[in-house]
Amino acid sequence: MKNKVRLKGHESFSIREGWLTKGIFEISKNPKIFSEKNLTDIFGIGTNMVKSLKYWLIVSNLIVEDKKSGYVLTELGELIKEKDPYIEDIFSLYFIHTYIVKNEERALIWNLFFNKCNLTEFSKSELQARIEYILKSNNLEYNVKILNDEISALLKTYTNEQKNDTPENNFTCPLVELKLIKRLDKDRYIKEKSSINNLDPYVVYWVLINQAKERDSINIEELLKEDNSVSKLLNLDKLLLNDYLDILKRMGLITLNRTAGLNMVYINKKYTLKEIFERYFGKEK
Repeated sequence: MKNKVRLKGHESFSIREGWLTKGIFEISKNPKIFSEKNLTDIFGIGTNMVKSLKYWLIVSNLIVEDKKSGYVLTELGELIKEKDPYIEDIFSLYFIHTYIVKNEERALIWNLFFNKCNLTEFSKSELQARIEYILKSNNLEYNVKILNDEISALLKTYTNEQKNDTPENNFTCPLVELKLIKRLDKDRYIKEKSSINNLDPYVVYWVLINQAKERDSINIEELLKEDNSVSKLLNLDKLLLNDYLDILKRMGLITLNRTAGLNMVYINKKYTLKEIFERYFGKEK
């Protein structure tokens, strides 16, 4: 028996500028906001966009449902509200990106793209063919048209396809700033490595300690090859990953052992998410 894939909770909309900030502030004021009847007036967007906004807030790990209260901010949501309420810093965007990709249940296509699609340059149809192959291989049932819409939404999340660049018509997703996918022409794309100028070491460190879970050490090969690994979530090749490991070593956060083929990372400190945000936003820019 095939399992049906859960798709299209975003109503075919990618995240739009200002959405997440608006959602964070409204939920802070009223946890039962999504039970109100005048949501379109409150958020200033259409009914389907409100559904999309709610989806992205949940998938980004900014809010979580509380059976008694309604919806409440997660720790990440609270930290962004305090440190970067208008989500202007690329540091916050990287955290939002990693939580979306790790959400296999509600953002499956994002998860498959970064974890399973070994494509460097591709067209939309080539990407769809690859994802269909993965779904079929895992005995998963899907609707072809909805999957096509899902892939369009994925590409719109990371690439700027807006032809009219006037502010009132700017529907570009903030995650475009990460530059993880580049649009080469009308229907050619390339998956790009994270830029060392954009990706702060603390983001790499957070993904690393989450991948290690309760362990105090992890093999570099795991950081390269496991699903939801540092390398896959952040588009890091082996060279760039090792550059970041050297940086984290200089920061005193990890110890490296590359002798005798061990290639081990030993975690010296495990900062909490709050400590990481305080250290990043407390340092001089």
